[in-house]
Amino acid sequence: MNRPEAIKTFLLKKIPKHPADIVAIASSHFNVTRTTIHRHLSTLLKQQKIINSGTTRDMKYYLVDTFDREMKYKITPDLSEDKIFIHDFDKILKPLPENIYDICAYVMTELINNAIDHSHGTSLTVSIKLENNYIKIIIADNGIGIFKNLYDYFHLDDIRESILQLNKGKMTTDPINHSGEGLFFSARACDVFEIMANQTHFYKNNLENDWSIFSEKKSTSGSEVILKIHTDSKNDLTTLFQRYQEPEDYGFERTEILVELSRLANEKLISRSQAKRILRGLDKFKHVTLDFQTVKMVGQGFVDEIFRVYATKHPEMTFVYINANSDVEFMIERGIATAKSK
Repeated sequence: MNRPEAIKTFLLKKIPKHPADIVAIASSHFNVTRTTIHRHLSTLLKQQKIINSGTTRDMKYYLVDTFDREMKYKITPDLSEDKIFIHDFDKILKPLPENIYDICAYVMTELINNAIDHSHGTSLTVSIKLENNYIKIIIADNGIGIFKNLYDYFHLDDIRESILQLNKGKMTTDPINHSGEGLFFSARACDVFEIMANQTHFYKNNLENDWSIFSEKKSTSGSEVILKIHTDSKNDLTTLFQRYQEPEDYGFERTEILVELSRLANEKLISRSQAKRILRGLDKFKHVTLDFQTVKMVGQGFVDEIFRVYATKHPEMTFVYINANSDVEFMIERGIATAKSK
């Protein structure tokens, strides 16, 4: 074996136990400069045999294969999310930076619990792997599908409206045993969040502030939730929770809503009934941010129902809006002014 290959072999063997100090160990072992070791690490990165995270000073390296795991479970009364995580995934995730480990632990246990308690399925698959510097987590079940479950329980107008309700938070089909927070915070803790169920695919990219909904032609049972966390993610669960809580009581009292999600097919947002899709369940919150990103126009009835009728009935709530174009802002401000004059 020539020297460059010997160095790379050494690196691959030692990285699992020395993710943070592998450069120092390898340079000492081969009596070469740190620059030489960094060059070989760069080669392994390009070959996608390892990944790294952190800045130059606290850089850590991991083997890609270390995180590659898929486990299948039968959903039974004694199956629990904490046992699944601790027994099958905790050890392989431990070397990750603390903030990323915490996110993985949170989203996995929350969504595994959702599948066990809500899917009405008989089996569950949990997988994790490294893909293009992302930790990719997939949680899939063979139940009725998350969108169909919400559609039936809340008697919604359209199955795609389930996505709107999920994104509000506190919307659950089992309010006695569940708060409805898991999916809300999981969707925001990750860099990329996807749900595929009932021939519908919801995609949300938090890094690019982008989202989309499209139909899946192939019909498969159950739900598949995909979460991606970049290995350099600076997201922090405590900061995330604080963003949506009231300082006085630490409760989950704030939410934000993508208004566009209330629009079905090619309809325009003009009616009171469309506004009521947004308003469903909002009395559980004290502060609501309405995000009008990509909304081109709104009608008088739509605005009046939110900013006058509902706001008057709930004076304890605060409504704010963001990302409104000039036409939408004009209609909203007109509606607010009308409410104040009455």
